[in-house]
Amino acid sequence: MSRNIQYDKYNYFCYIGVFQDTDYEPISLILDTQTAIMLEKFYYNPHKLKSEVNAAITRFLLETINKDKVPGLAMQEACWDRALGSLNLPQFNRLELALNNINTWDRERIIKHSQSNGVPYNDFVTREKVTFTETMIPHLKSNPLLLGSYTIILKIHLLNYRKSKIDKFKLFREFIDFMNNKVSIFHAVEFSLAVDYFLGNSKKNDNAQSLLKFGSKDPLGAILTSCWDLFFLRFLQLSFMQNIGGILRPKLISRDDALINLAKYSYIHGLIEVNETPMPVVSFDHEDLDTTTLDYLDEIRTEIIKSTHIRSLSYLGDIEKLVGRITETARELEEELIGMIKQK
Repeated sequence: MSRNIQYDKYNYFCYIGVFQDTDYEPISLILDTQTAIMLEKFYYNPHKLKSEVNAAITRFLLETINKDKVPGLAMQEACWDRALGSLNLPQFNRLELALNNINTWDRERIIKHSQSNGVPYNDFVTREKVTFTETMIPHLKSNPLLLGSYTIILKIHLLNYRKSKIDKFKLFREFIDFMNNKVSIFHAVEFSLAVDYFLGNSKKNDNAQSLLKFGSKDPLGAILTSCWDLFFLRFLQLSFMQNIGGILRPKLISRDDALINLAKYSYIHGLIEVNETPMPVVSFDHEDLDTTTLDYLDEIRTEIIKSTHIRSLSYLGDIEKLVGRITETARELEEELIGMIKQK
């Protein structure tokens, strides 16, 4: 296993680092959404958890007392209410209270709490279940950093409908042209996911499918979840290189098997400067590809590198105009995908 993947003794929480061959002691721990939710359950109802889950969470808290835990992104994802089109504030307040209080506990308090009936919470929290989403644009306006990823994964979902009918290289070519020319965005993680799905071996293809969540009854909701998964990994890598928000030497804490599998093949390889901004060079291990596919990917990578400057110019102009153009593209793709689903 790559050294950037380390499980706890219960095989419950995974610590994801940024380097392939070098482990390090983190100062900050970025919590993914599943992790934050499990900590909330532990805070309010530890007695209702399975004994092995209770033990794993207790150990995690004991071993990370002095770590800087970063739950903000997880709270955003967990508490976004599609029915409201905004954060569910009562739910957010309940989660925030749990995570903030847990961070103040010492070892004795953690152990005592693990054997208790939890902390009572009397405020009423409700959330309407949404079974089918017509658009995610309100969420993207609230979380604009997800916009590029959402638009790219929408395109992958649409291309998937033609995967069995078109040559894989032509299909991937259309994907690359969309990223480079239509939206002028290159996201390395999404690119790697597309390589695995359209060009990879069966193992990589299966993992890509689990991340992309094809076949959901709520496809736009599933795509947004995929975006969050990939964003956690991207945020980890950027935070390590740029110390975003005071985050130092971070690792990502996750229980998402598909995300963990992707992280096994994704690591920081170096650093470059784009428009005076340091950006990590991320390497991906696309193992077991045939020579024809590897040669094809080399040509694509060369093309992407040559177009870096052109893409970067789009970020030097009117950002609001750029965001508006990509948002419009996302909405067009949403309507196309919803239309195809309703025709089935």
